[in-house]
Amino acid sequence: MKITAVETKLIPIQLNAPFKTALREVHAVEVVRVLLSFDNEIVGIGEAAPTEVITGDTKESILKDIETVFSPFLLGRKVDAQLSVMDELHALIQHHTSPKAAIDIALHDALAKAANLPLYRYLGGSVNTLTTDYTISVGSQEQMLQDAQAKVQAGFRSLKIKLGAETIEEEVAKIRRINERLAGTTPFRIDANQGWTKEEAVQILDQWQDIPIEFVEQPVKAHDFAGLSYVTARTTIPIMADESLFSYEDAKRLIAENCCNYLNIKLMKSGGIKEGQKIYQLAKEHQVPVMVGSMIEGYGGMAAAAHFALGMNDVQFYDLDVPFMWETQTTSPETQGILQRPGSLSVTERIGLGINE
Repeated sequence: MKITAVETKLIPIQLNAPFKTALREVHAVEVVRVLLSFDNEIVGIGEAAPTEVITGDTKESILKDIETVFSPFLLGRKVDAQLSVMDELHALIQHHTSPKAAIDIALHDALAKAANLPLYRYLGGSVNTLTTDYTISVGSQEQMLQDAQAKVQAGFRSLKIKLGAETIEEEVAKIRRINERLAGTTPFRIDANQGWTKEEAVQILDQWQDIPIEFVEQPVKAHDFAGLSYVTARTTIPIMADESLFSYEDAKRLIAENCCNYLNIKLMKSGGIKEGQKIYQLAKEHQVPVMVGSMIEGYGGMAAAAHFALGMNDVQFYDLDVPFMWETQTTSPETQGILQRPGSLSVTERIGLGINE
C-alpha cells in the first residue's frame, strides 16, 4: 500500500451541555479529520482533537503540522503492517501528539480495511461492546448531585467526578453528599485534573476512606512525578496517572518510580494506537491496570479509542463517555462508528473504524 494523497477537513462537534474541569470549560470543539488515500483505492480516516491545555495542540497547529510537516513526508510512502513509517514520523517533530494520532489512526483504519476486518478485530479483540463511566463536570454541589443521580438512573454503573477547583472542605463535602444521595451504591472515579498539592491530596483522600472510590486520577501537576509518588505512598486509594502519561518513556518512569497504581492511556496523548499499544504492553508486563480514556473528541477519535480499548482485551477501566455528550444523538452508525446504550458503547462490524468519509 502506497500513500497517494493526504487531505484534511474540519468536523464541528457541539456538546449537549458545558463540560467543565479544573482546567477548562468546553461547549463545542472542531476536530481535524485526516483522509489518507492509497494506491489500492482504500481511504484511511483519522482525527485529531485540539486540547491545548493538555496536549498543547490547537486546531491551527494540528492543520499546520499535517499540511506542512507530515503530508510531504507521507506522500509516496509504502505502508507495512508494522507501521514503521510512524516511527520515522514521530522523529520529525517532538510532542504534537494529536496530529500524530490522527495519522496513526488513519493508517490503522486503512490496514484494517485492507484486511477486511473491523479495527478492534484487526488489533486482536474479540468482543465489540464495552462499559463506560459517565463524567460529572465541575459545578455547584447541588448541580453535581442532580447530574450524578440522573446518570445513575439513566443506567451508568460508575461515575467519574471532576474536582480540583475548590477548597479541601468543599471537595470532601461534595463527594460525601453525592455518595449519600446515591446510598453508597455507585463506585466513584475522582479526577482532580492536577488541582491539588501533594499535601492537599493526602489530606482529602484520608477523609474518603469509607467511600466507594475506585481510584483518584492525577491529583497533582503533570510534571510532579515526585508528588504523585508521594501521594501514592500515603493513601490506600489507588492513584491513576493521566496528564503525567504521554509516552512509553513516561510510562516506564511512572512504573519505575512507583508514582501510581494505574495508567490512563489516551490516543491524543500517546500519539496514536501504535504507541498506545506499547504503553499497554509495558503496563501488562508490570501488572499495572490501565484505563482507556479520551479528550473531548469527534466521531473518528471516539471510534478509534473504542476500537483500541476493545482490541487490547485486558483493559480494566473505560472512560469513553463523550458520545453521550454530543448534541446530535441521531447520527447513523456509519457516521459515528459506534452505537450508544446507557452505560455502554459498541463498535460496528463494518471494516476499519466503520465510518464513512
